[in-house]
Amino acid sequence: MSNVSKSSHPRDAGHAARQFFVVQELLGSPELARFYTDLLINSPTTIVAVRDRQNLSKSTAYKYANTLAELNIAEEQGEYQDGSALWSAEPVSGVWSGETTIEFSPVLIAVYGATSVDDDLDLFVDRHGKAALAPAVAATISYLQGETTRRGAGDDLDLPAVEAIAVTQAIERIISVVKPYDPTLEDVDFEVEIHERAIEEAPYLRANE
Repeated sequence: MSNVSKSSHPRDAGHAARQFFVVQELLGSPELARFYTDLLINSPTTIVAVRDRQNLSKSTAYKYANTLAELNIAEEQGEYQDGSALWSAEPVSGVWSGETTIEFSPVLIAVYGATSVDDDLDLFVDRHGKAALAPAVAATISYLQGETTRRGAGDDLDLPAVEAIAVTQAIERIISVVKPYDPTLEDVDFEVEIHERAIEEAPYLRANE
């Protein structure tokens, strides 16, 4: 899955619509988005391992795995670890151009997924809505690139300084873990160092580190 842009060609439009449906599914449930993110950054891994890391029930974890398989963004590998099948997921990213242009990426999906376990992100969505996450992610990336300060990000987002600091710190933790698996950030260099403590507090864990 690499592009979610609209096109006048019926075949291209159908392909874009299917990919947009994938994103809609992932952004429809924080737990599904969180499961997908964990599977993505730890591929290949087992459903049992994802379940344990994300504190999901067995039935929920396998339901989510099957959902991702039906969406053609994850699959069972035919290899096993500790008696359980290994699965892998692929990154979903692209641009949907309609009345507004929205860039989808693994980081955005991961941030949405974290709203179910991170109090700062949960409060942010409660106050400003799910759609406000994309601008907040973009502002945090600009901060990490050295293009603005946290207070400057708050001004861009029309947020009080305290709230801007809290939400950018929450997003920063997620970016630190997910960036290597996000093709939209492949060529983006960060000038601001993300401290190890922040990485340890992220809602996602790379099990092989």
